[in-house]
Amino acid sequence: MLRTLIYSLSVLILLSCNDIDRVIGRDKPKAVSYSYSCLDSAIGGANVNKRLDKVGDLIRDIGVSEKSVTDEVQTEYGTMFHDQMTKDGTFKLITDGALQRQLSKALNDLLAKRETPSKIQYAVYALEDTVVNAFTFGGRIYVTRAMLQKCAGKTDLLYAILGHEIGHSEMGHIKATIQELELSTKIFGEQSGSTFYQIKKFLTASSNQKNELEADYYGINLTNELGYDVCTAVAFWKEMASNENGYNKVEDFFRTHPFSNLRAECLTAHIRTNFGKACGSLDKDSTLPQVKQW
Repeated sequence: MLRTLIYSLSVLILLSCNDIDRVIGRDKPKAVSYSYSCLDSAIGGANVNKRLDKVGDLIRDIGVSEKSVTDEVQTEYGTMFHDQMTKDGTFKLITDGALQRQLSKALNDLLAKRETPSKIQYAVYALEDTVVNAFTFGGRIYVTRAMLQKCAGKTDLLYAILGHEIGHSEMGHIKATIQELELSTKIFGEQSGSTFYQIKKFLTASSNQKNELEADYYGINLTNELGYDVCTAVAFWKEMASNENGYNKVEDFFRTHPFSNLRAECLTAHIRTNFGKACGSLDKDSTLPQVKQW
């Protein structure tokens, strides 16, 4: 009984702190450095959060072995989730052949640049949604119409966005999410529909700020390998920052994503350090291939 209570309290702490933060079985490209020091000024970089991260890792491994969450298992979760969300009408997919071909090409281009590719089976979909967003689970990647509109005329930004979602899977973030889902089921039991409810919740709160930045770096690296302008991603986050009300410690504590201006600063430093490029004002007359307005 005591052990169950300890597990239960630990899971509640995990859920409230959103501390899924580690790389599982994937090596970063040796030629590229990943720095998270730019987050030190944020709540996510606080020492207490770092300690909670380590506790979370230990609890997950005790409750559900990471070895049991194989690439095939992740793919199965993604398939079940997609089928359920489309069946009950939660997701309304955009049925446009030309758009789907464009998204699939971008996805395949990015996947081909992975240095140590997983065996996760990927697919990408466009969603009817007015929120600027993209997310992933079990190799299934979803991009909203509002996000596609942000990418209009900016193929390089689309690649960076999709590369970010690939990063969440390849860097082990989704594997950790599945471990927590299975651990939660072990402790609390699986009620009708609860698993998919939890997945939907984790899609917005499964990765902490360091993981989001790690996925940003991963996507930027793949995008750069393909020869696209990675500075477009910096410009995107600067634009998103204009819609935020500035830094607030209370809000930062509950955020799973870094503030957009901090995200832009971190990416600027990463691009300068690894690719020797300074991200200033973008050339509006870029000759890069253009994304069609959808």
